Amino acid sequence: MQSKRNSRWYALSALSLGYFLVMADQAIVPVLTPHLPAGVEDSVWITSVYLLFTVVPMLVTGRLGDRVGQRRMYLIGLVVYLAGLALASVAASISVLVIARAIQGLGAAAFLPQAFGVINRVFPADARGPAYAVWGVVGSLGSLIGPVFAGAVVEGAGWRATFAAQVLCGLVALGLAVMWVPRLSTTTARIDAPSVIVSLVGLGGVIYGIQYGSWPAGIVGTLALLIFMWLQRGGGDEALLPLCLFANRNFTLGSLGIAAMGFAVAAQFIPIMYWLQDGRGMDAVTAGALTVPMSVVALILTPFVGVAADKVNPKILSAIGFATMSASMVWAWWVMVSGAAVWWMLGITALKGVGSAFIWAPNAATTMRTIPREMAGAASGAYNTVRQVGSVVGVATIGGAMGVWLPQFGVEHAAAGTMLILAAVMCAGLIASFFLQSDIQARKR
Repeated sequence: MQSKRNSRWYALSALSLGYFLVMADQAIVPVLTPHLPAGVEDSVWITSVYLLFTVVPMLVTGRLGDRVGQRRMYLIGLVVYLAGLALASVAASISVLVIARAIQGLGAAAFLPQAFGVINRVFPADARGPAYAVWGVVGSLGSLIGPVFAGAVVEGAGWRATFAAQVLCGLVALGLAVMWVPRLSTTTARIDAPSVIVSLVGLGGVIYGIQYGSWPAGIVGTLALLIFMWLQRGGGDEALLPLCLFANRNFTLGSLGIAAMGFAVAAQFIPIMYWLQDGRGMDAVTAGALTVPMSVVALILTPFVGVAADKVNPKILSAIGFATMSASMVWAWWVMVSGAAVWWMLGITALKGVGSAFIWAPNAATTMRTIPREMAGAASGAYNTVRQVGSVVGVATIGGAMGVWLPQFGVEHAAAGTMLILAAVMCAGLIASFFLQSDIQARKR
């Protein structure tokens, strides 16, 4: 019994290191972007292509984990991800780097959804809160260490070295996954080819349309997604996206909540950094340092909140998280419009850390806890896809608003206005959390 319990945590350690790699990379890229041999417009592709190739296949790769095995898909995805990193480390041009980032995104799409599926299957229901908390802590560590690491390496060895160093970390993650991630039973559910094709066209069109303002792509993508949903109606439990998942209230509400959180987390520092650097004349290093309290507070609180997630009604924890995040946005709005001292931002980002701790692990645990094991991969793929789509919409919305308002109102009022948009989105997550059902009985299974 003790050996089985230990093996769960070994598996989680291996899975978490893969997540650390992804979160660190996402924090590293913005730091090295100014050092790339390209202009701003070309450099944007480094992020947007990665995001496109991560989001679009995720529904498919999540379901493939159920079909061919989550361990196998995790290992394949991690190998592809490392191949992208290796290519980036020797890229001689921005074009090659963009291709490398696309390969990275495809690998991330393959291995990220498998982790939730494995956690849901190897941990009993009453231990998933702490497991997701560990997952969240490791991700926060990646976000915290990434920018510091990138700054030091870029200055000393150049931007390619940041990718080379990640390859070494990734090889360790791969070795641990081979040793510790268990082989789990698979389903016999077939993968419906038309659904796969239509889902790729639909998500690809919508994401591309949002990122690049292409109405034709967005319309085609929306129509394709409607066709996709129609195709899923007759698939039952074997559908690429089993619609019965959305009959589970906590899965539906948890997905809405994580979409709102994805929106905010991806977009919130766009206006804040503009305000600090362009509005208050702060250098990039100092401005970045003001965000550190968010990761530190989240690191401290997440383990305790993770334990509470298995003992407390989920709506209480989620409501605290979304209310705190919304309050941090309103506080930032006040600081920006009132001309208050920039050091208030330390308190604001610390409050964001509180909100993050109360949302990530509890929301994941509550959303996934009562999902049948044979649909864990599909549910994880859908959950992660929704989060990433929320991120894309958030960046497009807040970035677009800043682009329109900056020339009209100046950086202070433009940034402040976007903070109110973010506060409203967090309020939507708060409302969704009020309708979560208590799953105390499910935790005993």
